[in-house]
Amino acid sequence: MIKRIKKVLKCENMNIISILRSIDRYIGNLIILFLSIFKTRIHKNLVNVNPKSILIIRLWTLGESLLTLPMIKRLKEEGYNISILVTKRSKGVFENIDFVDEIIDLKNFWKILKNFKKYDVVIDTEPYLNISAILGWFLGKYVIGFDGLFRSKIYDFKIKYNDKIHAVYNFCNLLKPLGIEYKPKRLVPLKYNKKDIDKVENLLKKYNLNNKKLIGIHCGTAETAPWRSWKKEKFAKLIEKLVENGFYIILTGSKNDYGINEEILSLIDKKYKNKVLNFAGKTNLGEFAYLLKKFEIFISNDTGPMHLSAAMGTKTIGLFGPNLPERFAPFGEKNIAIYKAKDLDCSPCINVHKGEFKKCKLNGKCMDMIEVKDVLDEIRRG
Repeated sequence: MIKRIKKVLKCENMNIISILRSIDRYIGNLIILFLSIFKTRIHKNLVNVNPKSILIIRLWTLGESLLTLPMIKRLKEEGYNISILVTKRSKGVFENIDFVDEIIDLKNFWKILKNFKKYDVVIDTEPYLNISAILGWFLGKYVIGFDGLFRSKIYDFKIKYNDKIHAVYNFCNLLKPLGIEYKPKRLVPLKYNKKDIDKVENLLKKYNLNNKKLIGIHCGTAETAPWRSWKKEKFAKLIEKLVENGFYIILTGSKNDYGINEEILSLIDKKYKNKVLNFAGKTNLGEFAYLLKKFEIFISNDTGPMHLSAAMGTKTIGLFGPNLPERFAPFGEKNIAIYKAKDLDCSPCINVHKGEFKKCKLNGKCMDMIEVKDVLDEIRRG
């Protein structure tokens, strides 16, 4: 009965997301059509404008928020005053770095309305929603954003989104109107404090995991594309093999991931279970950032925690099928993306830049093509 209720709630949540996207698409297009009347200027660059204050719009997702940080850090190094417009889904990322001057929460909407054209430049990092473009027009004297969608009509500077390069580089390309060419080699780690360290160390001590060889595994995915998940049975088999090789396994995630971790635990032979722990919901973002540094390897579906692991300098293995690793692989030289669906016509079925999240008709075949041996082979390669 409980599982059925959870399933209903999950479906309702997906329906709400679909409704919000539809509202944004149709009503947003009308607003953008109207606002485009006022966009008559043609600009080549902002170098001669000499802007001081820059607002970054980053409303959603842990993963892409992390991927914007190299770009934002470079702006700060250039001497700009940096503000970030966020929602609760992205806020935590920017609270855990030290090069942002101001964080503005979208929930304070009426306060935001008092800031008409306050910022010299707005950089809209959102991939496709109209609302971010509209907010950019309202808040900034000049707006930079990605070209290719209807909303780009109200941008002053339009940057092509290149599907063949990593999202980190696409975000950095948004700096070009400011005369900045930048291609980072690594992500920016999040901060953690002594309280975070103590919490994690005590947690590891509680389960007698100090000085053990630890591997972290993230089995969940965001609600926008649940078919990015590797099969539970394969996660279970992988965990058994890793335990046989002397590792202790920590299953990670938020409270929402606790259930899927328990389902995977139920598939594991009981002789291995004392070396597999479900830490879903046990850490906040700062604590999780520190916990990731304790792992020798982190294995994950294509999710935000995968990107955070890469940012924290942990060797990361990402599992891909509906999304291309060229765009969203765990960033960094030692990290690995496993993708075996290049011969499937339906892969990729996700295009974040266009807001395309097609429903899988093949029961996750692209992910199922990844075998346990593929992951084990990458781990052995070191």
